[in-house]
Amino acid sequence: MEMPKVCRCDVAECAYNDSRLCHAIAITVGDASHPRCDTICICEESNVNLNNRAGVGACKTIACNFNRGLECSMSEVSVGYCQNEVDCLTFQPR
Repeated sequence: MEMPKVCRCDVAECAYNDSRLCHAIAITVGDASHPRCDTICICEESNVNLNNRAGVGACKTIACNFNRGLECSMSEVSVGYCQNEVDCLTFQPR
């Protein structure tokens, strides 16, 4: 399985975000039931490599229909706000 890419991130204040793209090497998503982005970094200084395009390295949200063995089976995901929390917006409950 190939690592899914983060195709869009609407969390402008995250240090990894530039022009709605995530530039972390990989993100980690959630816990067993909540698809929260665990990689968000709110800080003043950002020295991210703009050549990186984030992938989903691990997804711990086993309640998601796309989770296969703690990995995401989608080709790409979107990240953004859901009820004041930063979540994987591609999440689909089983």
